[in-house]
Amino acid sequence: MAVRKAALRTGLAAMVAVGVALVVAAQGPPGGFGGRRPGPGGPGEGMFAVGGLVGGFGGRTITGKPFQATFTITRTETLPDNSISNMTMGTVARYTDGSTYRDVTLPAIGPWAASGKAQEFAYIRNISKLTEYIVNVTKQTYESFAIHEHNPPPNGDRKHGPPNKGQGGPGAGNESVTDNPNGTYTDPGTNTVYNSVDDRKVTRTIPAGQIGNTNAIVITSERWYSPALGLVLEETRSDPRFGTTTYQLSNIVVGNPPASLFVPNPAFAPVQGKGFGGHRRHHGNGNQAPPPPQG
Repeated sequence: MAVRKAALRTGLAAMVAVGVALVVAAQGPPGGFGGRRPGPGGPGEGMFAVGGLVGGFGGRTITGKPFQATFTITRTETLPDNSISNMTMGTVARYTDGSTYRDVTLPAIGPWAASGKAQEFAYIRNISKLTEYIVNVTKQTYESFAIHEHNPPPNGDRKHGPPNKGQGGPGAGNESVTDNPNGTYTDPGTNTVYNSVDDRKVTRTIPAGQIGNTNAIVITSERWYSPALGLVLEETRSDPRFGTTTYQLSNIVVGNPPASLFVPNPAFAPVQGKGFGGHRRHHGNGNQAPPPPQG
């Protein structure tokens, strides 16, 4: 039983990392793309989080740019005489008031491999109700948390500031960045072509010997961001130590999605717990929000 609980916590923690990635992808340009990261080989170096945000829900709130789309996150690692490949899929949406919805179906691997049943979760941030919801779609339950406003940091509002441009971190001086604000992106689901997309490429080199490596390690990232939609449309990170991971949007529909997406299914049961990974989430005084109105 203890082993099973530990595996479950590990799986949920992985799901949170995916959720964090989606938050930023849904909300705005990735502030950490090509920017400050932990030192080479340190925590987070091998993690893929769209926008470089690791460690909590959040992200920039964007209003007046509603949409709904399908996302895929694919990861491939090449090993000697072997390879590992997996894909995560889901839905991401934004309402005109800045509310966001992210639904992810995790493949039946890791702690859920024995059951053979995929697990589905949703994270909802409802701006008009000042409430966040974590929904276990598989179990038909949800937790709710009040959103509390926070004072901006003393050095300016980082949520609305410009993207970082490669400062900080060991090895940051070995980065090269190219930025094409006039790129294009083709929706792989609808073949719709989006113009004036910011295509930003970052190549980072860890010199030989810096982390005990015999030869230089080259890490590449590329991100396509649409200012008109307020969306990261695609982002790819390739690191020979950890493989290649790609986040991609498709079947993008511009306009308000159904309002019902931004509250839990009224048939689901409210529960009181500690959120994903067994860690209680804090928002202001930490009070739990009331359940959404029924009907």
